[in-house]
Amino acid sequence: MTHIPIEIADNAQFQIQIRQAVLAAQHSATQVGLLMIDIEAGEPSFRNGDGLSNDTKEKAFALVTGTLRESDALCRISGAEAVVLLSSLRNPADALLVAEKIFRKVDQLLQQKSGAVTFRPKIGVALFPDHGSSASTLLECADIALKSARRNNERCVFYSEEFSRPARPPLRLSVLRQAIVQDQLFPLYQPKIDLKSDRIVGLEVLTRWRHPESGLIMPDEFIPLAERTGLIVPLTLWVLNASINQCRRWRDQGIRTSIAVNLSMWNLDTPELPEQVAALLNSTGVPADQLELEITESAIMDDPHRAMRTLKAIRELGVRFAIDDFGTGYSSLAYLKKLPVSSIKIDKSFTQNMESDNDSAVIVRAIIDLGHNLGLKVVAEGVETLEAKEMLTDFDCDEAQGYYFSRPVSAADIARIMQNAQTSSDQHSPIAGVSSGWALENDGEIPPAIKPPF
Repeated sequence: MTHIPIEIADNAQFQIQIRQAVLAAQHSATQVGLLMIDIEAGEPSFRNGDGLSNDTKEKAFALVTGTLRESDALCRISGAEAVVLLSSLRNPADALLVAEKIFRKVDQLLQQKSGAVTFRPKIGVALFPDHGSSASTLLECADIALKSARRNNERCVFYSEEFSRPARPPLRLSVLRQAIVQDQLFPLYQPKIDLKSDRIVGLEVLTRWRHPESGLIMPDEFIPLAERTGLIVPLTLWVLNASINQCRRWRDQGIRTSIAVNLSMWNLDTPELPEQVAALLNSTGVPADQLELEITESAIMDDPHRAMRTLKAIRELGVRFAIDDFGTGYSSLAYLKKLPVSSIKIDKSFTQNMESDNDSAVIVRAIIDLGHNLGLKVVAEGVETLEAKEMLTDFDCDEAQGYYFSRPVSAADIARIMQNAQTSSDQHSPIAGVSSGWALENDGEIPPAIKPPF
């Protein structure tokens, strides 16, 4: 006998189903997930003004139902929207796994119907007990997460309390300056993974701001202010000092890993930068080749001659360089060949779409081939699914980073991950350790939507 998930047309009955799932989860110490799905979502630039046909919507939701277990349930709330109830989840990664299956099946259907994916379904996720215990609260949180996915053009978004907080007042220069002086900033570290060995080969340093009143402030809110006002220079020095000193502490624990720090065009305009980097390396004893500095194409091309002088002076110290967000700027290939860089990083806007967008996949493959032909290592950013990782491996990409492997984590988490791998043949951590780090301290965001690739 074939078992199929429950399809519920009545919202009240669906809420009863949610309450029953929550009660069962309380007894079994498991989680419950709600996936709010919009199959008609899409980027406005790709929409042709016509919605999906009713026949296509029915086929799409039939595919969604086909991804579910007998214990799950689906409730249609409009022609193009539905809510999926996932019972007895072990962790948030289980909910993401279902979302990925839905994307693969529905994307394939829409591509067959139109010849191109003009509609990209989006999903908002809420979890019991993380985001609430009542059916109404969980439904509201899933809806808020879906709205965030639409607003930020993301495929799958987990609810966060940040979404429900009142809008923060505009940040002021004096407040950011105070944050730097009073150590309200803190670094997190996102692993970079070698795609051939599935091991950690480096860490990118990412900065967060824990404001005493406003809570966690992400870099896309305060970095633009820092760049407009010139505070990016002392802020970058703070990040360099914090991360290089952390690298020394890791070395004292027997952990060897490289770190990558982002620079802006303001930093390249600072003549003292090479001396400041040299002083930090000398005072900590960290080898220069364990530091990589990431620069964007636009930062280089703003004043290529000055940038070249600064880069060469730092490169002579033994520090490595990478071009960040490659493919989004306007760099000259002639300059690219002359620059003292050792790697390029493919911007996430290409990698996040390549599973369903053939043009993005072609661009990613072309960048990888270009980088290799120039003798450069190629790193892909924004890898969020197993399918994306496998495509990059097939394209012979060297390294990757993204939420599929790990969100940015604390220095303590990195130490635990790396120390757990001390029994391996070298001192690089196996990829399995990355996801285990998320049982530890994180950056105040929801747990990562990742699935260990083993």
